[in-house]
Amino acid sequence: MQRFYTLWICSVVFLACTQAQPTVTFTPVTLTGNALVNPVDIASASDGSGRLFIVEKRGTIRIIQNNAVIADTFLDIRTQVMNSGERGLLGMAFHPLYPDSPYVYVNYVINGTITNRISRFKLDANNANELLESSQLILIEQTGVQTNHKAGDLAFGPDGYLYIGFGDGGGSFDPSNAGQSLNTLLAKIIRINIDSKSPPLNYSIPSDNPFVGIAGLDEIWFYGIRNPWRLSFDRQTGDFWIADVGQNEIEEINYIPAGTPGGLNFGWDCWEGTNDLDTTPCANATLTFPVFEYPHNCPCPDGQGASITGGFVYRGTTYPALKGYYISADYISNHYWLTKKVPGSNPPTFNTFNFNGSGIINDLVSFGEDDNGELYACNLQGPLYKISATGPLPVKWVSIDARHIPNGNRVDWVIHETSGIDHFELQRTLSPEFDKITKVALVSPVQDSIHYGSDDAYLQTSVVYYRVVAYMSNGTKEYSPIARLIAEEVNQPTLIYDFNLNIWRLSLPDEWQSGKVVIYDVQGKEVFVKKLSQDKMIELTPPIVPGLYFIEINTETSSWSDKLVW
Repeated sequence: MQRFYTLWICSVVFLACTQAQPTVTFTPVTLTGNALVNPVDIASASDGSGRLFIVEKRGTIRIIQNNAVIADTFLDIRTQVMNSGERGLLGMAFHPLYPDSPYVYVNYVINGTITNRISRFKLDANNANELLESSQLILIEQTGVQTNHKAGDLAFGPDGYLYIGFGDGGGSFDPSNAGQSLNTLLAKIIRINIDSKSPPLNYSIPSDNPFVGIAGLDEIWFYGIRNPWRLSFDRQTGDFWIADVGQNEIEEINYIPAGTPGGLNFGWDCWEGTNDLDTTPCANATLTFPVFEYPHNCPCPDGQGASITGGFVYRGTTYPALKGYYISADYISNHYWLTKKVPGSNPPTFNTFNFNGSGIINDLVSFGEDDNGELYACNLQGPLYKISATGPLPVKWVSIDARHIPNGNRVDWVIHETSGIDHFELQRTLSPEFDKITKVALVSPVQDSIHYGSDDAYLQTSVVYYRVVAYMSNGTKEYSPIARLIAEEVNQPTLIYDFNLNIWRLSLPDEWQSGKVVIYDVQGKEVFVKKLSQDKMIELTPPIVPGLYFIEINTETSSWSDKLVW
């Protein structure tokens, strides 16, 4: 079994709430009109109307406009919905071109059954606040195993296709082995095209779905999912986030960069997060592991929790300190997390901040975005929370550029403003993962200055990468994008003096990497001798006595000499 962290999933840094950035506030929204009844999902039509649509578990959808709950329901299918335990009306999604394409898609459990139904409803042409119950078009029905693990979320991706999350059907430890089976939609993320039909289906299959034409159901996009309670796409980048509820030990968040092909296997029920359960069924599988997980540690709320609720990456404009953070929470413990990708990291790395929300939030079951990307949250008892944030603004990197100069490289960067920055650190590495770095220089910010730069007395013989780390006054770090610099072709040995370290560096092209290098003092006495053996660069430390010295290299075919001054 290959325990494989897909190339773009590398690591997450888990930080205590004392280092949190930013500070999040959940403010109960004061609503007029009818009280919300067991809200489980929040959506917007992205039509500029400013309306919020609240999915109520019993089988209704309500509209909030200007903080008032409109008396009439947007949709009422209570007679068709099984409202018990984890069953109910569980999720909704608007067509990406709504209202020009006047369709809304819902996921609910059919009354008296353990079967999920995915249906489409059409907007009443004469009433923008009502769907026609009689217009229901059934797309998919999938029967479970027991009454739980119905997942229920659905979302349109940047490709215009509809993504739907199915749980493993219920019971403990996947009794039907759905997770690793490609012959059921249970324990899957599926992907369908709702803009065309392929009879007898009321939808069609995208041609690049991974199991088209081979063994496995054509609808499957990802598999090995236990109970994906909330999934979302980053509205700016198109990255895909999936929160998966665990069994007894691990809750997890999965991140899939935009453009990633289908076919990923997230490991259930061989693995629960990074905890191996029974790896035999996955013996020959390539697995994708979460970028963030936390252990069960109950009784709660003393532990971190036992049931993850996934959220969204904040892309609103009201709270810039929150920009780029993915928010999630635990239904049991009321802990919540902010996760943010380190800019420029490749493969991606993440910082995650933990907060104890006890006394602030309670039993969050869903997050949602309004038309402008502002965030909300809700729980089954009815409260709707508006999410806000304060804190130092993230660094806005305008540009970073690297270029060759005599005797080294030059790196320049431009930022939007220096507010909250204590100092910059320029880093160099030979690997784009920045696993081994050299700290080139520390640069202090200057008030009202946005242009910065530093020279690096380093003559490269291969590709090098630079980035700038902004150390913030609150103890956090912000990373610039990465600048890549290709080596210039050099035919002669080159000397570079590093003023910071008081050393000379001798850079050697390929044809000069054999033979012998000798340093002489002014009397002709040898003070340094080294036999070369594929050396690309040599650091020449200062002699005991400062002064003028001479360096010479002799190979079988050539010789070279120069002078040094310490």
